[in-house]
Amino acid sequence: MNGARTWRFGVVGTGAMSATMMDCLRAERRVDVVAVASADAARAQAFAQRFQVAHAHAGLDALLARDDVDAVYIATATRDHAAHAIAALEAGKAVLCEKPFAIGVAQGQHVLAAAQRTGRLFMEAQWTTALPAYRELLRLVRERSLGEPVLLHSEFGIAHDPAAHPRLFQGPGAGVLLDFGVYPIVLALQAFGPVRSVDAAVRCNAAGVDVHATLQLTHELGGHSQLAASLVATLPNRSSLSCAGGHVVLDSPVMGAETLGVRHVAPAGPVHAAAGGARQSLVAALRRQRWLRRLKASLGGGASEHPFGANRYAPQLSHFVALLDAGALESDLMPHATSLAVLRVVEAARRCSPTAVEVTP
Repeated sequence: MNGARTWRFGVVGTGAMSATMMDCLRAERRVDVVAVASADAARAQAFAQRFQVAHAHAGLDALLARDDVDAVYIATATRDHAAHAIAALEAGKAVLCEKPFAIGVAQGQHVLAAAQRTGRLFMEAQWTTALPAYRELLRLVRERSLGEPVLLHSEFGIAHDPAAHPRLFQGPGAGVLLDFGVYPIVLALQAFGPVRSVDAAVRCNAAGVDVHATLQLTHELGGHSQLAASLVATLPNRSSLSCAGGHVVLDSPVMGAETLGVRHVAPAGPVHAAAGGARQSLVAALRRQRWLRRLKASLGGGASEHPFGANRYAPQLSHFVALLDAGALESDLMPHATSLAVLRVVEAARRCSPTAVEVTP
């Protein structure tokens, strides 16, 4: 785009997610990462050297005081997301904050109030909402291409070793609901809208942290969502949306899916008595042929490719840059109301199992 400005970013946090996003930030021609901040000065300096960032700061305040930073990407510990986002907004910076942007509804409300008060762009980094395959699925829902959507089934689960991933299993902000569960919850909200009721079964470890959860959501407009998330079991990791006239599938790996399977199925017609004699024998013989059954199953639908490019986080970043260009205050792909609604579902799920069963991962 001729004449389009370059947006100057600061990166807050030097962990694995910040390192992952740096590849994406550096590939975006209209983004210039000018500074990085960490609570540990040595980590900040090492990160800056690794990714050729000009300035490294010990602590958030020094980065936020820079007048050459337009926006910040926050990927600190989950428990610190809200506080760091509020500080950045109050310093006049636009914010792209890793999910979950808060660990509870009340905390999330404080973040969104700060965004409204300061008039700065705030977006929770729910990156799947920008993926082409997800957007195509939701387009099919909006346009009722397969008829009325009825049921969403979505799960995301990967067994983790607690010793190798302690942040997932202990401390404020830990747990499967906030780390993994938010993905299927977001998809459910986008496909069916607001939730009327939540029923859930949640299993916790000895520290009281949720490590496996199944949820059933009843939506205000009538749809139902059956969701699962796990840190102790490897799930099929796929999403399927069933409609009156067929179904849509985001197959494994659902986090980063590029293929959308669409199958059109006509409603079942009236049942007729089977024809007798030679015709009946022929029909029975054909039904015994596996290749013919497979051919029949493949008719009425197919898979379409919706690639995200070289980096699965690139669509999200391009969307955020477009929001900066437009002077927007929130994302239409991940509105503030949706971010808050996710936390409400998480809190409701936890209330469903006040005496969760202890499990040893």
